[in-house]
Amino acid sequence: FQLSEDVVNRMKESPQSKRDNQRSPRSSNGTAPSSPAAEGNPKSPTGTVGKSADHLLSVCLWRSYRYEREQALVQEELLRLAKREREAASEALNTALQRERNNTNEERQRVAQLVSNKK
Repeated sequence: FQLSEDVVNRMKESPQSKRDNQRSPRSSNGTAPSSPAAEGNPKSPTGTVGKSADHLLSVCLWRSYRYEREQALVQEELLRLAKREREAASEALNTALQRERNNTNEERQRVAQLVSNKK
């Protein structure tokens, strides 16, 4: 299995670079607030909401990874089963062919014996 390039890039991206990419909140006059409390929000800009979003993304990525890994394992198992079935079918065919050859040889021997007895 292979993760998509986008998923791999998101997994490689460090938490610090994610924070750097986020904008700092602005107040109504366009300036950054002096503190989170100035906005009436006791949490920091990268506080619970940021952690929650990061956690949700991590969970989603992990589930996606597990799903893809499980799909790969299922595919491997299906390939193993198909190989075993092909081998079993091949063995059954070879057994049937050998039995048919033996029957043909026995019949030839009987015909040869009957021909030699009539002479």
